[in-house]
Amino acid sequence: NAYQLADKVVRPATEARRCSYIEFVAEGPQRPRWFVSHWWGEPIVKFVACLQRHSEDRELSEQDPYWVSLFAQNQWDLISDLSEDPSQSSFRRAMNLAEGTVSIIDHAAVCYSRTWCCYE
Repeated sequence: NAYQLADKVVRPATEARRCSYIEFVAEGPQRPRWFVSHWWGEPIVKFVACLQRHSEDRELSEQDPYWVSLFAQNQWDLISDLSEDPSQSSFRRAMNLAEGTVSIIDHAAVCYSRTWCCYE
């Protein structure tokens, strides 16, 4: 799941620079075409399969970025994104830039019990 991916891949890869994963791997800014709303506890394999299907259905290319919090947010400085006003968050900014939102619904619909998923 995304919690494990953050612990075993994202944080170790970005530790030296203390940056987001996208800042670590991208050559420049990535304007999101699609914002992805999901629960971090879902299996990554199913998460990726959903996005692959979404991409195929809309005939997207590899140049059409998805905004995924795990990769877009700096996992070393999450507190800086917290505010009393959710409209000031990186989530809202990404949603405003994106063409739309992809909601990944896990088999138990746990995402609907998560505050951020409901907000998104």
